[in-house]
Amino acid sequence: MDNDKKRIKIVCPYCGYKMPIAYDPARVICKGVYIQCKGRKCKKEFEIRI
Repeated sequence: MDNDKKRIKIVCPYCGYKMPIAYDPARVICKGVYIQCKGRKCKKEFEIRI
């Protein structure tokens, strides 16, 4: 359960919606992963780069 405190949620760059996806900043390198925003009116696709 200590691991939950270190996770950071992905935020949509267009509307600011906090996505139901999280990452651990100490252990990740990410490029080329595209997701669609789950916000009510946004629904835009964006790339996750960490």
